[in-house]
Amino acid sequence: MFGSCGALEPFLSVDGVEEIFKVEKKKRVFSWREDPLQSSSDWAIVVATSEFDSKTYYVHKRILSVGPRKSKFFSKRFREGSKRDNKSTKIQLDEQDAESFPLFLDFVYAGANSDARADDANNCNGNGNDNDNDNDNESLTLAVKEDFTASNAVSLRHLAKVLDCEGLMLAVNKFIQKDLSLRTGPVYLAEAHFYDDDRLMESAKRLCIEKFSRLDTSSIVGLPQELFRSVMTAVIKRSKSEHEREHESSLEDKNALSYHLSEVICQYFEKHPDRLSVQLLLELTDEDVLSKIAPEPAIGITALVRDLNPKEIKPDSEEWRGVVALSQRCARAIVAEYGWKDFNVKSAFEEYIYGHCAASSEPSTKLDSLLFATSFAATLESAQNDSRASSKKQVGKLQQQTDDLRRQKKKL
Repeated sequence: MFGSCGALEPFLSVDGVEEIFKVEKKKRVFSWREDPLQSSSDWAIVVATSEFDSKTYYVHKRILSVGPRKSKFFSKRFREGSKRDNKSTKIQLDEQDAESFPLFLDFVYAGANSDARADDANNCNGNGNDNDNDNDNESLTLAVKEDFTASNAVSLRHLAKVLDCEGLMLAVNKFIQKDLSLRTGPVYLAEAHFYDDDRLMESAKRLCIEKFSRLDTSSIVGLPQELFRSVMTAVIKRSKSEHEREHESSLEDKNALSYHLSEVICQYFEKHPDRLSVQLLLELTDEDVLSKIAPEPAIGITALVRDLNPKEIKPDSEEWRGVVALSQRCARAIVAEYGWKDFNVKSAFEEYIYGHCAASSEPSTKLDSLLFATSFAATLESAQNDSRASSKKQVGKLQQQTDDLRRQKKKL
C-alpha cells in the first residue's frame, strides 16, 4: 500500500546519515563567546572588579555544572537562582582574576565540547555510553590552552579554589609542575606570594634557593622586598651550613657564590634605592658568606654607603662598625683588582675615620669622614681607566717609532 521498501532508500542513504550526524555535531558545540541569542545561553555571570567596573558573560548552566570540569560554586548558584527565578550571578574578583576568568570558561567549555564530540563518535560506532568514564579521564588530562602562562597560572589556580573546579585545579597543577624552572621560578614565587599560596610559594622558593647561582639576576632583583630578603637570607644561611659541613669544598666555588651575591645585592639596591637601609645592607652583605666582593659591585656598594641615611648610623655603634668593615672590604676588592698592592686600605681608613676629624663632637662630621674615605673607590676606577688610556697611547707611540725605524732600514 505504501510502496516498496526500496522507495525509501534515497532517504536512508549512507551519505544522508553522515550529514545528519554532522548537523547534530555542530549543534552540540557550545560557546560563551557568541551572541546570547545565537548561543541559546540560559545564564549570565557578572564579574565585577569595582563598584563601577564589571563585565557580563552569557553561559550555559549545563556546561558549568556537569562533567569533570564543572564548577561546584556555580552549580550551587544555579540551584539557588532557579528557586528564586533568577537567571544571573554576580561575583567580585580582583583585576588579575577577572582577566583570567575567560580562560576558566574556555577550559570548562573545551572539556564539554570535547566530550560531546566523543559521544558523537561513540554513537556513530554503536558504542553508546560504554566509554563515559574514559571520556571523563581524557577530559581531565587534556593539555591546557597555549595562553596559560607562568603569569596567569597562579591566578587560575586561585580561581579553581574559589569556583571549586577540581578539573581546572588538576590541569593547572600539572601545567605548573612542568613549567616551574629556572626561568619561571621567581615569577611563580612572586605570584604565589601575592595570592598567599603557601604550598606553591614553598616549592618556588626552594627552587630559587637551591638553584640561586643559575637564576637570571634580573628576575631576582625584581622580587618584592619581603621575598628578596627571604630568598637572600636563606641562600646565605644555606651557604654557611654547606661550608661548615663540606670542608673540602673548593675555594673557587665559595668565591664564585660570593661574587654572584655581591652583584645581585648591588643591582637590587640600584634598582630599588627607596629600599636601601643600613640594617638590610649589612644583613645581606654578611661577611661570613660575602667574604669576597666582585670589583664592580664593590664600587656600586661604596656608592650605596654614601647614600645611606646619616640618622641610621650613630658613631661607634654596631651599625657604624658594620659600615666601616663593609667599606674596607669593598676598597680591598677594588685595590686588588687594579693591582695597587702597596696601597694600605686599613691605614687610609684609620686616617680618615679616627683622625682629627673623627674627634669632632659633631656626628655629621664623623660620618662625612667615613663617606669621604669610601669615596676613593670610584677615584681608583677613574685613575685606572686613565692609566689604561695612557698605556694605550704609549704603546701607539712605540709602535709608530718602530714602523719609522723599519722604513728607514729599507731605504738604507
